[in-house]
Amino acid sequence: MYIGNKRRRSSGGSTWLILLLIGVVLIGGYALVQQRLGNGLGLSPQNATNLPTVTPTRSVEDFISLAEEAYRKGDYRSAVGFYEQASRRRPNDASLLAFEARLMVFLGQAPKAEQRARKALEIDAQNAPATAVLCMAIDWQARYAEALPICQKATELDPKSSMAFAYLSEVQTDSGDFRSGRASAQQALQLDPRNEDAMRDLAYNYEQSGSYTEAIYYYEKTLDLNPNMPHVLIATGRSYVVIGQVPKAILYFKRAIAVDPLNAEAYDRLGGSYFAIGEYDLSRQALNKAIELDPLRVTAWTRMGVLDFQVNKYEAAVVDYNRALSTSQALSQSLTAVDYLNYGFALQLTNNCSSAVGIFNQAALLAPADQDIQNKVKVGLKRCSQ
Repeated sequence: MYIGNKRRRSSGGSTWLILLLIGVVLIGGYALVQQRLGNGLGLSPQNATNLPTVTPTRSVEDFISLAEEAYRKGDYRSAVGFYEQASRRRPNDASLLAFEARLMVFLGQAPKAEQRARKALEIDAQNAPATAVLCMAIDWQARYAEALPICQKATELDPKSSMAFAYLSEVQTDSGDFRSGRASAQQALQLDPRNEDAMRDLAYNYEQSGSYTEAIYYYEKTLDLNPNMPHVLIATGRSYVVIGQVPKAILYFKRAIAVDPLNAEAYDRLGGSYFAIGEYDLSRQALNKAIELDPLRVTAWTRMGVLDFQVNKYEAAVVDYNRALSTSQALSQSLTAVDYLNYGFALQLTNNCSSAVGIFNQAALLAPADQDIQNKVKVGLKRCSQ
């Protein structure tokens, strides 16, 4: 009896020992695998392999918040991208497309903005923001007669829309109706005193009507509402140039570049301002950057032509003006009479009067009432006749 009980206890001990050995082997194998993975046994978490985590899908509201944050920073390009992401998730939201289109206008992409706004109106033909933005996109393409009734419709769709009255003001101003434009801008500010577009368009009205001091005042009030608006910084600098405060204008153009380093217009106007104060090397650097960012920017080519002419690089000036002319024709734009006049003299000074005569005549056609232009054209033609 004693021996039998002993045998049973011995058998149980052997079983326990076998299980223990199996456990050790399993633990050792697990430890080896984890070591190979770089995880250790939890004693060295700094060496652990990061396990993949699931990133929650961003909602429409998330993308809208990101767009608004980028806008406040002046990063319109990122804001447009975030609005696009929001629109993909909510494709039937006309207002999202309208917000995206608005920023495209400020980025100088008015044709694309027009497409977005029209798409928004296909979704909701009575959407007031989309109607107002369509008006602005068309206005920025200088199709004023077409834009005006669209803006008027926007104010009818929503009589309390500050945006609609702001953009109505802009097209009225561009059409030369300064009194109505100012009244519409003031109406927009009555509806919303903190509307950035309303304040900007009141400033724009003063600028276009020749009241540059008032324009600067309201542009700077716009920047008080949001200091990171590249198109307003540029507009402020533009007005300072006109009143002869070029160094101050340069500061605004630099601020615009700091906010939006890809802004070709800011570099273009900065180059023109440096030229005005005789900083030719800085002017060339800025203009080269403008052309790099936007090879189709006509004014950058004409400013480069003026610069090359000034430093007696007449052949280079001819190349600059030729590029400006071909680009303007491709974009259905037109050079100014002064541009043609400068182009003509560059051709004349490089002994290419066969082409210069036609260019001089074009300058005369564009400014029939400008006696200074007419007199200079006569000088150019006389030189070519000798």
